[in-house]
Amino acid sequence: MTDADREYYSEAYDKYAADLYRMSLIYLKKREDAEEAVADAFVRLMEYRPKFENDAHEKAWLMKTTVNICKNLRKSVLFRRVITNDEVLSYMSAPEEVTIMEEVLSLPPEYRVIIYMHYYQGYKSDEIAAILGMNKNTVLSRLSRGRKKLKSILTEGGFFYA
Repeated sequence: MTDADREYYSEAYDKYAADLYRMSLIYLKKREDAEEAVADAFVRLMEYRPKFENDAHEKAWLMKTTVNICKNLRKSVLFRRVITNDEVLSYMSAPEEVTIMEEVLSLPPEYRVIIYMHYYQGYKSDEIAAILGMNKNTVLSRLSRGRKKLKSILTEGGFFYA
């Protein structure tokens, strides 16, 4: 591996590891598994050495790779829910971000991941569909249902009025 390769992988890790880790924690709910998923994603980046059009393409590739790794880990016989939502929340910075993320984490996984990718990572529905390997209409439907559930939870909690 050349010095240029080391520098590229180091910069990529610095740019994307935190986002990939948060998404993995939301998906897996276990710190060690989330760390493993992120590490595996970067190992695959080094193995496959794909050519990217731009930073957005690079990040999307890493997100999709990480999601696939998370899916495989969830299927694993060894997968168990071990951490609490408090650990996931410890990675949020603003108090209002923590409060809303608590409610996002209470959603079923099929809504939780899509809401996170859309609102926290800024992906559009077609990008989420490509990353998760879903139909765009499925993403739109889950995003809509997730929003309704989240609105209901937040309204009941007194965060805003309907």
